[in-house]
Amino acid sequence: MTNRSSVASLTRLFGAPCERIRCRSNAISLITRQARPSAFSTSSPREASPTACRRSFFSENATMIVATTSLLVGAALAYKFTPLQILTMFQEKLPEAGSPEEKAYIDRVENQLQQSYIVKQMRAKPDFKERRMWVDAADEYRERAFLASTLKGVGKFAVPGIVFDNERTNESVSVIHVGSRLAGFPGIVHGGLIGSLLDEALARAAILPLPGKSAVTANLNINYRAPTFTNQVIAIKAHVTDFTTNKSIVAGTVESAHGHLLAEATGVFVVPKKFKLKSLIDM
Repeated sequence: MTNRSSVASLTRLFGAPCERIRCRSNAISLITRQARPSAFSTSSPREASPTACRRSFFSENATMIVATTSLLVGAALAYKFTPLQILTMFQEKLPEAGSPEEKAYIDRVENQLQQSYIVKQMRAKPDFKERRMWVDAADEYRERAFLASTLKGVGKFAVPGIVFDNERTNESVSVIHVGSRLAGFPGIVHGGLIGSLLDEALARAAILPLPGKSAVTANLNINYRAPTFTNQVIAIKAHVTDFTTNKSIVAGTVESAHGHLLAEATGVFVVPKKFKLKSLIDM
């Protein structure tokens, strides 16, 4: 009580300076107590500074660091990514619309598509006919289509994919580049988008044996086998396993450009009896 009353008296006499002196004294006393080594301390306060903080960060996040490193190394080996693809997988600065950088970006994606292993492999098979995805489709379809129009652009589907069809064996291979804006989790293509790509790619195979070259999806089952990373070329391979004049049963896979399995699917595509569908052979 005496100490408190004396401080109060001094404060009334001399004002705030005395209060500041008391606060400074308390702060010094606190620092002294923190700096005083305990009986069990093995190092001085000076030794436990930046190095200890860095050591603490790495020890606390060791699992995350090891997991991330393993993921990137595994992706590079299994998917055969280039260093540029790995660097832009999770974060990529996209160019503004209409800028010179946008054209350079599109040219880079087109080159990546054209030089991909799967495209070169398919071009070596003369039984497959090559065309660009969506380019020759009717305007009324292309301008309203989810994949062909809504998701067209930088960071999404920057360039049309390439389709290889074999009408003799009822097979279709769709090769496309998926950009960084198509992610669900950072750096990983949204699972729903994979479903959409499978739906459309399996339909390309399904209509090959059908007289009207058109059908609608009656059933689609998907099993996801591995993450589909963004900023890469993927191939969706589909083949008809059975068909009638109004129904096709199709199986397909999503793979990286070098054949790493990402997803599997089966689908049933039918021709409606009460509706006349337009041909989708150019989609």
